[in-house]
Amino acid sequence: MAKSNLKVYLDHHIRRDNLLYKQSIKDVDPAEEMTERSSHLTVRDLYGDRSKSRLLRKPDFQRATWAWTPTDCVDLLQAVLKEQVVPSVIMWLSPDSDWYVLDGGHRISVLLAWRRDDWGDRVSSAEYNDPTLERNSKEAAQYVREMLAERKIGSFEEYLSAEQHYTQLLDQRRNPESELDSTSIEYAKLARRWETVSIGFPILWVKGGYDKAEDSFLKINKSGRQLSPWETKLVESRSSSFARTVMSIAQVRNAEHCWPTRDSEVENDEILKQKVALILNKANEIHNLLFTPVYKLPIDDPRQPLMVTPNTRPEMKPAYLAELLTITEGKKGQKAETEALIKRDMSDRVSHIVTNGLRLADDAMDVLSNIYGPSPRSILLMPLVYLYNKQGTHVRSLLYGIIYWLNHGTETRDVFNRKLLFSAHRGTFEEILLKNKDIIIKRIARKIGSGPEVTLQTARYFHGLLELLIEHNDDIESANFKEGHKHLVATLGKGKSAPAADEQEIALDEPERESSSPTFRGTQRIEIQVQNFIEKFNICEICNGRYYPGLFTQVDHKQPRAKGGKTVVSNARETHPFCNNNRESIEAIRDGSQHLELPTFDLSATRSEQLKFLFFSEDTEVGEGIEEEESPDGEIAEEAP
Repeated sequence: MAKSNLKVYLDHHIRRDNLLYKQSIKDVDPAEEMTERSSHLTVRDLYGDRSKSRLLRKPDFQRATWAWTPTDCVDLLQAVLKEQVVPSVIMWLSPDSDWYVLDGGHRISVLLAWRRDDWGDRVSSAEYNDPTLERNSKEAAQYVREMLAERKIGSFEEYLSAEQHYTQLLDQRRNPESELDSTSIEYAKLARRWETVSIGFPILWVKGGYDKAEDSFLKINKSGRQLSPWETKLVESRSSSFARTVMSIAQVRNAEHCWPTRDSEVENDEILKQKVALILNKANEIHNLLFTPVYKLPIDDPRQPLMVTPNTRPEMKPAYLAELLTITEGKKGQKAETEALIKRDMSDRVSHIVTNGLRLADDAMDVLSNIYGPSPRSILLMPLVYLYNKQGTHVRSLLYGIIYWLNHGTETRDVFNRKLLFSAHRGTFEEILLKNKDIIIKRIARKIGSGPEVTLQTARYFHGLLELLIEHNDDIESANFKEGHKHLVATLGKGKSAPAADEQEIALDEPERESSSPTFRGTQRIEIQVQNFIEKFNICEICNGRYYPGLFTQVDHKQPRAKGGKTVVSNARETHPFCNNNRESIEAIRDGSQHLELPTFDLSATRSEQLKFLFFSEDTEVGEGIEEEESPDGEIAEEAP
């Protein structure tokens, strides 16, 4: 990556806290409004035993502080030290006397980074949770230090050391001007000046209570770099169980701040306390399943989690989760709209909000457990096979479609039987999907868009493919199967039938495009690497589907113990959890000794109950996720100097 494109990781310098969700029930004392407050946040305020940095907080809903370049950081620092005019920061003093930074987090974090000599390379790998981000951040930190040396700014410790030496010489009645070099003299005098002159940022204080702080945040950001519609809705609907659950999963380290744990109704009710604890546990489990990558690839985007790619901006997680929770709420064909979900209990009692939040988390975990993770119910879909295109780019519509289809109907009958039949035909299902999923994605996107709005059509493809495999007994080379599959693809985005001429547009066996380059590079090279990685997956001997060794798998007896099989290594094999726990039924379906009807999935029956989403563009590019406005700054309403 070019040095000019590197971003400095500063997100850890100011602690996130729950301005979004009330922590204190105290109100602002009218007399407090008359209290004189600091007019500046100065360099001197940020070090020493009584450093005001301990008071600083930023709201949970603030965008991540990791979008400034090394040049932005050094330019700002130089402007502060030379006492040039710099923008004010906007703060709110909470009833608990915390200083919430409503605008200016990047600016303050630059001073803190310089003070701590931590430009994003002193945090643990767990903080990044992504080796690419960690590698780029460390490169950016190194570049910042190179620029500081080049511009003769130096490190913060050099200023304190110079000032200490300067003072010692004065105490010894010696002349510092004749004994110190010019740089040390300059640093010492500036450090002494910090003690009496307000070198730093002017503070504009927002006065009033919690609601005033929230209103001010919205106004600030609507007049500067605008909040996305989702971010605005999240703040406005902060009290609902849906918003709280979304944020609990998105910002799992601070999930406890999303729930009114200090509310008297919760503090005095052990059952409610237990429910909140369960929500926090579920949020952590869901976050890990969705966002934690589990295997590495030899490509630029090295890890493939279930839902969000590592290079997705953190502020987009809530938007993805809002989509997902809407899908999980509509998993049985019931009407589910983000608008209704986010508003339904904003004014309810705390007990109702907590109960609804736990149900949302339970539903999401229940749905995910059918397709991924260690649950005995998990068919353990490999993300790279089912949810990513041939170049290893995540495609949300594939995730939403497979979730909605597999979980459609009743858990005890429809979902279970669908998973049995899927497992019996999984090997050929994956073969067809790997060959054609890019065509399927483009076909649906060209007709009706991408992302959550095509959930039902993508689900219809998965259902139709399994129908064909059952009908033709996995004979995917037969002319009848090929004709049926071509017709299925042709009708995606439409009704049950499509004009014959439209089917002629479908080229499922089109030849590969030849590159004009004499060497394999770019997307071709990535596609080759992804393909090679998939070929290294192991094959489950029960269903012929792929699995990654040791990833949520169970160990099965090749020859069952009931038939004399021994518990020895030579009689062991890894399988998907669902396969291991339903081996006899899957094998009976495969050998024809058991017949099972595929549960219906009639798109026309659910057409009047379309899943509806707020805030998401129908122009989202295939595989790109939610369409995002370019933001060179990364923190709302704050421009780089």
